[in-house]
Amino acid sequence: MFKIGWQVFRERLPGLVSRERRRRIALVGVVAAVVAFVGLVVLGVTTPVLDGIPLAPVGSVVVALLVAVGIGCTAAGCVPTGPKGWAVPPLPGIGWRTQEAIVRYSRSNPPPLAPEHRDAVLDRLPENRDLLVRTAVSGLLLLAGGVAVLVALVVVTVAQIVSDGDVWRFPLFWLFMGFLGSASGIGSIRRLGRQEQLRVEAEALPPVPTPLPPRGRPGSPGGSKLALPEE
Repeated sequence: MFKIGWQVFRERLPGLVSRERRRRIALVGVVAAVVAFVGLVVLGVTTPVLDGIPLAPVGSVVVALLVAVGIGCTAAGCVPTGPKGWAVPPLPGIGWRTQEAIVRYSRSNPPPLAPEHRDAVLDRLPENRDLLVRTAVSGLLLLAGGVAVLVALVVVTVAQIVSDGDVWRFPLFWLFMGFLGSASGIGSIRRLGRQEQLRVEAEALPPVPTPLPPRGRPGSPGGSKLALPEE
C-alpha cells in the first residue's frame, strides 16, 4: 500500500506544489537551519550551557548540525503547500449512508466496492488525492525534523551515559513532532495507495444508469388517465 501511495505522491507532487512554492519551502528551511546552527555555535562558545556534553569538538558540531537540520525541516513543514483556504468541499446530493460507506472504503480491510457507490467515489477521488499529497509534504518534513533532533539527543544521551554524566531528558515537543509527522506524512501516503486501488476498482465497475424521471406533470395523480365507460 505504501509503495503504491509513494508512486502516486511522486507523480502528483510536481503538478500540485509549484516550483515557486517548493523554492519557498526550501528557502525557509535553509534559513531556519543556518540561523539555528549559528545560534548553537555562539551559545556553545560564549556560554557554559553546553559544557556538560561529553563530546569531542567534531561530535559537538555533528550534534549541532542534526539539531539545526531538525529545526529547518520543522520550519519548512509549517510553510503552506497549497493556496489559502484550499480544502475538499462537501459533495452535495449524497446521503449520510453513502458518505459513511465511502469512508469505510478508505480504511484498512475495506469491504468490496458497491456498484451504487461508484460515481460518488470517482467524483471525490481527485480532490482527496490532491489534499493527501499536500498533507504528506508537510508531514514528511515534520517527521524528518523530529527524527534528526531525536538522533542528536540519542548521541548526546549515549555520550553522557558512557561518561557517567547527568542524562538529559528527551523533550516531549520533538517526540510529538515525530509522531505528528509520522501520522500525517506516512499515513497520507498509505491512504494515497488505498485510494489508487479504490479508483481502479471503481473504474472496473460499469456506470450506474441514471434513473428516468417520473412521467406526467408534477403533482398530478398517478394511475391510468383513461375513463371507464360508466364515467
